Amino acid sequence: MQTSDQLNNVQHATFNGGKRLYCLTFDYPPMHGGVARYLSSLGKASNGQVKVLVPLEHPLVPPDTSYQLLVTKFWWSGWPKWLPLVKRCLELKEGIIFVSHVVPIGTAAWISRLFGGPDYVVLFHGTDLQRLKSKWKRWLLRRICSQARLLVTNSEATKTALQRLMPQADALVMTPGVESVDRMSKLEARKGLGVDENAKVILAVCRLVERKGVDTLLQALSLFDIQRSGNSTFSEAEIRDSIELVVIGSGPYAPQLHQLADLLKIKVRWVENASDEEVARWYDGADVFCLPSREAADDVEGFGIVFLEAAAHGLPVIAGRGWGTEEAVVDGITGLLVKPDAESVAKALEVMLSDEDLRQRLGEAGRKRVEKDFKWEDRWKILKSNIEYRISNVASDQKSVNSTFSEAEIQRSGHSIFEDIAVIIPCYNHANELEAALESISKQILMPSEIIVVDNNSDDAPKLVVEKYANRLPVKYFRYEEKQGAPAARNKGASLTSAPLLLFMDADVQLRSDALQLMAEALRIHPDTAFAYSDFYWGRKLFKGREWDAEALKKMNWINTTSLIRRTSLVPFDEDLKKFQDWDLWLAMSERGEKGVWIPETLLTVTEVKTRKTNISHWLPTFAHRLPWPIFGWTPNEIIRYRAAEAVIRRKHHLDFIGSPGLRLTSPEDDKNI
Repeated sequence: MQTSDQLNNVQHATFNGGKRLYCLTFDYPPMHGGVARYLSSLGKASNGQVKVLVPLEHPLVPPDTSYQLLVTKFWWSGWPKWLPLVKRCLELKEGIIFVSHVVPIGTAAWISRLFGGPDYVVLFHGTDLQRLKSKWKRWLLRRICSQARLLVTNSEATKTALQRLMPQADALVMTPGVESVDRMSKLEARKGLGVDENAKVILAVCRLVERKGVDTLLQALSLFDIQRSGNSTFSEAEIRDSIELVVIGSGPYAPQLHQLADLLKIKVRWVENASDEEVARWYDGADVFCLPSREAADDVEGFGIVFLEAAAHGLPVIAGRGWGTEEAVVDGITGLLVKPDAESVAKALEVMLSDEDLRQRLGEAGRKRVEKDFKWEDRWKILKSNIEYRISNVASDQKSVNSTFSEAEIQRSGHSIFEDIAVIIPCYNHANELEAALESISKQILMPSEIIVVDNNSDDAPKLVVEKYANRLPVKYFRYEEKQGAPAARNKGASLTSAPLLLFMDADVQLRSDALQLMAEALRIHPDTAFAYSDFYWGRKLFKGREWDAEALKKMNWINTTSLIRRTSLVPFDEDLKKFQDWDLWLAMSERGEKGVWIPETLLTVTEVKTRKTNISHWLPTFAHRLPWPIFGWTPNEIIRYRAAEAVIRRKHHLDFIGSPGLRLTSPEDDKNI
């Protein structure tokens, strides 16, 4: 480790844009707690690109730390106590600072910025916002946030809390991830821990403060009577004897909890100063993880990393409902969310401990969810991409925030430093859906270099939505003064961009966070293919794709418009078509010898707004086409329009096949621009 005198002599890794990244914090391992673990895991995921500065008073850092920490002076005896932090920030003027505590570190970063100091990013964890009670601190919050390059919250709940204090704040939500874990069998773990293989082990891991709800857990066990569930033949005494409560952690509330356990005659194995390896073995050896956290006046569960860590080991969870916990635990899927009172917790424990199948189902679902959706590497890529954009020329161009760009200006402006993907979004009276679409792009692991929203003369206000995201995304806006239709809008958007890869994303589509990454990777792996496509949801209906088959494509379409296409292979959209615009595109490309590559994952969802029947994506099931409508004496108008449009495609592409053998889709923008 190094002192502040050595800061300028340290060689640091940089990322695109040449900026060095630093994190100033007083919460960092070996200190315990969610903030310390969040920052530590983020540092590891950056692979050395984030250098962490901690105060001189910080506990010794473990010697096996794989990335660099800098120990420096945060405080002095004068007023204000944190004034040396301003000097530290000014010393880092060639970098970007991650502020993990809005007060006082954010205050120091803001003041240093006024004197030419470095850019900074503010990370909010929940509790920090709860403690901004005075008008003075809220005034500081507004000033600090106004100068920040980026605001980041650890949950949607924390973002909502920030917006209550600053309605105009638009933060990036970056929930915690989980580092990969090595699991062992329950039996093997229990042998190493000295736990009976038949015991019912309830585990809680936390800092022992009142808000964590360990006292509620103890009271719940005093009420515990599993016979009420009707699933046990054991006596209450036998049930009590089979339960082992394990509480891992330390903190100021520990003496009161020990006294409460003695008073209630609850047997507890208290484990302090456990290593990460020991905690992992307890996760493997337990039956249920239970932590009924509750909100306090100045302390909340911003997210709850421990719930993810438990799930990573296949452990079902019981958690107190509220704040960010509801994002960490999916009620009824990965665990049970309950009111943080003794009776509710007792009932949940009874249900969980009496039903082994339930425990296995919840635990397995939680493990799969964590492995799929909570990777720290993904979080780092998203954060890095957002920061890179904020220091790019596009982000500094205030026109992108305040103006409608002309066609010439869009073509002159170039694009940012990200992956060479242009996203084209035609929009007609879909401002509400457009916001969700742009939000999904903002969370992409692989960010596009260009986004163009082509407004087809809407009656609502898509421009306002674009302006909202202009400081987060390389997005620009073009408006037709007369309605042209979706195919024309797509062609215009393509002409206004220059990236070699194109994604025509309809305004009512939302992308999974790794959608662009997986599509781009598929095209890299298969250089002989022209486009990459995936499975998708249409409302709640899942549409499965299939391997590329040019002959099968002549019979039916299974490829959504929102696919990643090489510009050199693109055939312009037929601007005369009202339906089957996507089917026509794939057929036209296929006739030129192009082929696609299928990604067998669900990478996008098309929103279904049932209250807007004429302006929303819809699909027709197989049976609707197979019914012999003439014998009923009438045919629904939708079927008539469908078959007429199908006949147009068949004539255009010289297809002999007649009829609809399976599910057929109207394009998401069909009928919206007629």
